[in-house]
Amino acid sequence: MPPGTLLTANGMTRQILHVDMDAFFVSIEELQNPALKGKPVVVGGNPEGRGVVAAASYEARKYGVHSAMPVRTARRLCPQAIFLPSRHSLYGEVSEAIHKMFTDFSPVVEMTSIDEAYLDLTGCDRLYGSAFRAADQLIRAVRKQFDLPCSVGVSTSKLVSKIASDQAKPHGLLCILPGHERAFLRPLPIRRLPGVGKVTEPEIKAMGIRTIGDLQKIPGKALTDKFGKFGEWLSLKAQGQDTGAYEYSETPQSISHETTFSEDSADPEMFERTLSYLCQRVARRLRDHGLFTRTVGLKLRNSNFRTFSRSHTLARPTNLDSILFETVLALLGRTYRPKTRVRLLGVQASQLTSSPEQLGLLEQDREGKWDRIYQAADKIRDRYGFQTLQLARSLDPAPESTRSPHRKKRSPAGRGEK
Repeated sequence: MPPGTLLTANGMTRQILHVDMDAFFVSIEELQNPALKGKPVVVGGNPEGRGVVAAASYEARKYGVHSAMPVRTARRLCPQAIFLPSRHSLYGEVSEAIHKMFTDFSPVVEMTSIDEAYLDLTGCDRLYGSAFRAADQLIRAVRKQFDLPCSVGVSTSKLVSKIASDQAKPHGLLCILPGHERAFLRPLPIRRLPGVGKVTEPEIKAMGIRTIGDLQKIPGKALTDKFGKFGEWLSLKAQGQDTGAYEYSETPQSISHETTFSEDSADPEMFERTLSYLCQRVARRLRDHGLFTRTVGLKLRNSNFRTFSRSHTLARPTNLDSILFETVLALLGRTYRPKTRVRLLGVQASQLTSSPEQLGLLEQDREGKWDRIYQAADKIRDRYGFQTLQLARSLDPAPESTRSPHRKKRSPAGRGEK
């Protein structure tokens, strides 16, 4: 057994795949309009407005355009780019279909965002052979079923697999053999470690550390003395080990969805429609996992980029859309100040449990009826797409059926959900 190989409790070598859909939003738009292929495409808000880039094609990235960049900056860097509004409901439906395919491929799947997932194939050798062969089959299956490209990293840890999939882009596969994790990480710049950003990178470089290999040579105690808990994190990550942020838990600790508007808004009706839609998304995922939430949270970011987070703990855990929505609306009333312009809204469910508390007979009957209604709605959405069935509060009052249920036509969402 190579040194450093990560094993499960029963002695099997871990096999973790990280799947990252390549330029996901752009790739979907290219499917809708093949004339876009090979051209610089930017998905996001109006380039004359204050939105942000949700995704950019690889042709646009050559000019320095990247996600989360203001669209005005993207326009300046790449004036010839084709700018498209986000169609988040469409991207979400495709993401759900891909997730379903992943669950058929592996019994353990963790979707970390709309376009990324971890698949644990430990012990699946008899099904697919090597992890490399399994990853190759997965890439081919995604291409065949959805005509979309993805990149996959394979290793014994989630951290290394994520970095490997990024190295493999676009539409590639990189497999790090057990025991070679440290060697793979050694030449990479420290910025490649998730969590090392603009603030922490200069502090680390001030110690003469430029690569992950440099970091591997520093004793863990020295890093802990210098950076505290963050130093302990750095030491473990440099060795390719997973820590709290990357340890797998089949049961999620929280579930959230959020939307960033391409134009800041002070429209309370838009806020209600958006929150209704987000609550439905969160509640649906709770039911998919067989979970109930006790604490419901609201996230609000205003035009000055000031972020407010509010939460409320329920008397009883729930996974019903209507209860989440009522709770979030109350939190909005406590948080929002009239005429304040808002750029982001989000809903979170935390303190999750696998079983609700015992109800009285009347409550049991009432909530049981709602549960059956939502379960039936979920089946319809599974067959025809999430967009086909919505709570009335999430629908635009305008008659256009093509509008997204959680935004006005003039203000498409600028970012993907989380």
